[in-house]
Amino acid sequence: MAIFLCKFVHFSLKLKILVPNIKAPFFCLFLVLLGYIGAAQNYKLDTAQAMQKVTHLIENGYLDSLKSYPEYIPLLPDSIQTLLSSSGALAAKDSSKFAPRKTRNDVETTVNYKAKDSIYFDLTNQKMYLYGDGSIDYGNIALTGERIEMDWVENTLRANYVLDSAGKKVGKPVFTEGGDSYETDDMVYNFKTKKALINGIITEQDGAYMHGARVKKNELDEMFIRDAKYTTCNHEHPHYYIQSKKLKVIPNDRVLSGPFNLYFGEIPTPIGFPFGMFPSPREKSSGIIFPSYGEDQNRGFFMRNGGYYFDINEYMDLKVTGDIYTNGSYGLQTQSNYKMRYKYSGNMSMRYNKTVSPTFEDDSYSKDFWVNWSHRPESFGTSRFSASVSMGTQSYSANANNVGYDYVQSVSSQFNSNVSYSKTFKGTPFNLTANARYSQNISTGATTLSLPEISFNASRIQPFKNVGNLKNTALGKLGFTYRMSMENEISNKGLSTPDYIINTSPATSEQIEFNGDNMEELMRRSNLGMKHQIPVSTSFNMLKYITVSPSFNYTEVWYPKELQYEYDATEGGVVVDTLNQFSRAGWWNSGASMSTRLYGMYNFRSKKIKAIRHVMTPNVGFSYSPDYADPSKGVYQEVQIDEDGDTAVLSKYEGFTYGGPSAGESASVSFSLNNNIEMKVKSKSDSIAEYNKIKIFDNLSMSSSYNFLAEEFKLSNINWNARTSFFKGAMYVNLSGTIDPYVYVLDSVENGSSGDSYYQRRIDKFAWNNGEGIGNLSRTSVSVGLKLTPKGAKKSEDEAPQDTNANNPLSQNDPFNSDNFEAGNVNNYISYDPNAYVPFDVPWSLNVNYAFNYSKTGYADAVITQTLNFNGTLNITDKTRIGFNSGYDMKEKEFTVTRINVSRDLHCWNLSFNWVPFGPRQSYYVRIAVNSQLLKDLKLDRRNQSTYTSF
Repeated sequence: MAIFLCKFVHFSLKLKILVPNIKAPFFCLFLVLLGYIGAAQNYKLDTAQAMQKVTHLIENGYLDSLKSYPEYIPLLPDSIQTLLSSSGALAAKDSSKFAPRKTRNDVETTVNYKAKDSIYFDLTNQKMYLYGDGSIDYGNIALTGERIEMDWVENTLRANYVLDSAGKKVGKPVFTEGGDSYETDDMVYNFKTKKALINGIITEQDGAYMHGARVKKNELDEMFIRDAKYTTCNHEHPHYYIQSKKLKVIPNDRVLSGPFNLYFGEIPTPIGFPFGMFPSPREKSSGIIFPSYGEDQNRGFFMRNGGYYFDINEYMDLKVTGDIYTNGSYGLQTQSNYKMRYKYSGNMSMRYNKTVSPTFEDDSYSKDFWVNWSHRPESFGTSRFSASVSMGTQSYSANANNVGYDYVQSVSSQFNSNVSYSKTFKGTPFNLTANARYSQNISTGATTLSLPEISFNASRIQPFKNVGNLKNTALGKLGFTYRMSMENEISNKGLSTPDYIINTSPATSEQIEFNGDNMEELMRRSNLGMKHQIPVSTSFNMLKYITVSPSFNYTEVWYPKELQYEYDATEGGVVVDTLNQFSRAGWWNSGASMSTRLYGMYNFRSKKIKAIRHVMTPNVGFSYSPDYADPSKGVYQEVQIDEDGDTAVLSKYEGFTYGGPSAGESASVSFSLNNNIEMKVKSKSDSIAEYNKIKIFDNLSMSSSYNFLAEEFKLSNINWNARTSFFKGAMYVNLSGTIDPYVYVLDSVENGSSGDSYYQRRIDKFAWNNGEGIGNLSRTSVSVGLKLTPKGAKKSEDEAPQDTNANNPLSQNDPFNSDNFEAGNVNNYISYDPNAYVPFDVPWSLNVNYAFNYSKTGYADAVITQTLNFNGTLNITDKTRIGFNSGYDMKEKEFTVTRINVSRDLHCWNLSFNWVPFGPRQSYYVRIAVNSQLLKDLKLDRRNQSTYTSF
């Protein structure tokens, strides 16, 4: 203060010189100001406290008239919208916006909230109240309810419901944290400690619903539930549940229970256990697979499909399970799935069964195995590898069928496997394909292995296409392709040989077992060969409307061996020797075909029918091939076959993979005529399209050929075919037949106990020259199909999933095998057996198929077969469906295997009943089971063939 006075006096002296007239007034003003400064120093503390209060009011938005301050309140780290009312209450208002002030508290992120009725702030106690359908979002936490309280001091959220005029609970709180949601009566949640206390909870986790009277939730998100109900039924009052006094929920892991009972509705059952565990992982994880248990009539009590699941990594898993029966039977199974994104995916399973059955004598047993492998590429590069393998022992299916109900598998006998690799050489016309094929008939035991099977192809090459103006000429269209195929076939099937062959070393007539013990014989029977084909063709138009297509084909085969024939006078037969040396044969044929298309139209004056259009496509072809039966060509050998000196021309490639050229010179003319007939009729319902097209005949065709160089029977059989449909494809009719144009001469007839035997000859004389018309109808077939569904339901029926696993001998076709649900994908389950697919949205459907076949050779009795198959569904209600599948054998005059099934959707349960009312497979099967995967073992099965119960 002293410094200030010295400076002020010095400044006044200067002013004295400059302004002498104002010195006295200025000095008086200085004394007044000095008094105020002294007073301010005496009341410095009180003024600072007052200014602090004013600042507080300004900062909290109470003094809106102070426009120099922004309209923000640093009370909460949030955009709170409030307005100060005259009574001191705060109501929500959109025009007021608040920005957060950097203060230390326990709030970690933005809090968003709203309410339909009102929002009340208690600034003294730092609480906020939301009334009327309020909601709060805080990080991964969301809370909705009729009444919500947020306490910033205690860091808690409270919510509860209110009662309406009818006494009904309104606005029950729903608390969501992460992916879990809880419906409660009231709750308290501490967003600092992450703990909660909840009353009257209903929560859903991974398909399971848990009800509880009182719940404590800790910081690990574990829940401890008192008076708990565990169910998969989503009703507020579930149709069934597991009642327990205590329940512990470990998120993403399992649910642990104390002593519990099973309830249906509100009725307790005697079914209960001292403790329980229900796995509920949200991600794949390794763990124990609990078995199902029951009783089988042939094997006794069992435990099935128990084992361990290995979550190896994100690309691959492995499941190992086993079965055990009290009679000593057991089984082991392994199943693995793998997937590399954008590259490939697949699965593999291997099963081994040891079966001890009362039907085996002397306590013998059967050992069987089966392997399935499926590999699918997902890339679109130049190479592709795929596999579909299904193979095992011949007795596997029969023995495995005794374990469970598998009607489809019991009638399946043929299984095919294929492993394929293909490669396209970019920038060239070449491509390569390699296959390994395995075919097995478990009924006959016939097995064929093709290893390897290779093909190398060149797409069509047109060397003169871009030369000058030749593009649209016959020379410009001239092109050729190249096809090379190689196959090594190993089979255990016996090969038939003529009676005059006295040794069977190259091809035995007996079928042998396909196993390692017979590998030497199997390799001796193997056929290895290679074939090359070069087709050359072009086309041009003649007389503008006729297309002429000349062609030339060259074929050549290579083999590592050939056959040599020699007549043995001592034995009176032909001896066949195999010469292990390179052997080749080449042959060619050429031809040309002409085709055109003729249109005919007939117009009507009728208002309903506008016109009929007839399209005819005639085709005439000529082909020629030389005679390779001449021994000088080195393919066929003429050899004596009996003591009378009779000879036969035999091929040195008889029974080989690709054979050889055909014997005899041929110059044939082939001809065919295809017809398509359509009609235009006036539309009844469609106002946009005036006329609709109706097909009278989709196809009406006839074909035959005539060989000018044949010694007899120059004209081949006449084949005809007709196809049409009605009612927009709901009904179809197919007709086909064969006419033999030659005459038969009857030599004799013998009467036998099993029927008459006709001895007749076919002679080289046309039937029309003998007064027998165009010929004899040697074969004809008629098939009629009818498919009826309600209007608008056809699409859903057509889109019903198809059977993609027909070669799998396991119980994947069994609609009652719970194993089929393990993938958790209902589409996979449907694909196992489309007959088990229950489309409740289709009221009814009916499919009827009739087939008539007739065959007759000359004077012999005609052989007639007729089959009638029908199946359908009927939805009695939206949840009850009846299906049937049957047929009728008109020769035996009895029904074929008939199945009737009833399905009933019981909301969270499903009831199914299958019945075979008569026949060798007469049986019934009843099953009631929970729909959810979580409690898949909660089911009851009954059948008349065996007692099978499990929970």
